[in-house]
Amino acid sequence: MNYIQTVMLYSMQQLKGERTVYGIYHIVAGKKSAQTIQDGKIFGLSFLFQSFSYLKKETFARYVKELNSQQLIKEVDHQKYVLTAKGEQVLRTQLREWPLPAKLSGWQFASSTQLFLSRLTLFIQTISNLQYFQKGFLPITQDAEPIQWVKAYLFSQSYSREELAKHLFGELQCILKRCSSRDADMFVQHLSGYKRIGLTKNQLAEYYNMDENYVHLLIISVVHQIIEQISECPSEFPVLQKFVQDVHMTVPLTASTVKTYEWLQKGKSLKEVARIRRLKESTIEDHIAELALFLPNFTIDAYVKVEDQEEIINAFKALNTNQLKEIKKRVSDHLTYFQIRLVLAKCVTD
Repeated sequence: MNYIQTVMLYSMQQLKGERTVYGIYHIVAGKKSAQTIQDGKIFGLSFLFQSFSYLKKETFARYVKELNSQQLIKEVDHQKYVLTAKGEQVLRTQLREWPLPAKLSGWQFASSTQLFLSRLTLFIQTISNLQYFQKGFLPITQDAEPIQWVKAYLFSQSYSREELAKHLFGELQCILKRCSSRDADMFVQHLSGYKRIGLTKNQLAEYYNMDENYVHLLIISVVHQIIEQISECPSEFPVLQKFVQDVHMTVPLTASTVKTYEWLQKGKSLKEVARIRRLKESTIEDHIAELALFLPNFTIDAYVKVEDQEEIINAFKALNTNQLKEIKKRVSDHLTYFQIRLVLAKCVTD
């Protein structure tokens, strides 16, 4: 069993058969849709968002079949699965030996992870070679954005190359000391420098005797820890903070939801925003549900009366399910699925 399948088992356990298995695929592959965002938050899977962006849907489907044929999962409804007793045992064993990285923050840092890593790895390679007056090296990436960014950053610096390298080393060392020694070593071994080619994830997997997908997850986790530290204390990391200041989003909202929020803040109603933006009302409802999930101060009182909120919460607690259909059967007929979604969103946020 590879580590992607371990993550799939964990995610199915979290979903409890209340969503289709492809909801998991959309989360780990990084599909930024309202449904994926809400499911990730509601079922505690947001940290896995875009964790395996390279995963193909066909490969995911094959993994589902393999888990099913091994009797680790069973289908309880169309494309909805739960773990068998055997599956639960296998998952416990896997997570005991290879626990999910505690500092993984997929949804929070998905928009900046790859760009930050590309900039940092290329910058380290470049500054290392320049230290030894080596200009004719092959860049580890051919992507135009990090190449142009590194050039611009170097030309904008008042530090000498030696000072810049010293500051960067000190800042990275400070952050990596807060990671586990194994994960920090793995991250450093993955870097390239003067006359040094970083180990690939496959090579690291062989060296540490672990699955390549797990190596990938550990490296991403270290990147998330670095970005988190920079974001929390930018003044402590003046060199590194430049790498993310133009890419990190403080509020993790889809671009379309941000536009809807701007109109709502101007006092426009749901129907008015839908008309202004020429979108379906159901789409605006998705945006409002997203706002309820991610903005702690966003109030839903304008959409659901307080007494109705209490009724939905009571039904939710009594049934212990996130299935809207089941909760709808339990509450008053006048309450809509949209209103139930909003209340559940606030329950998760609160």
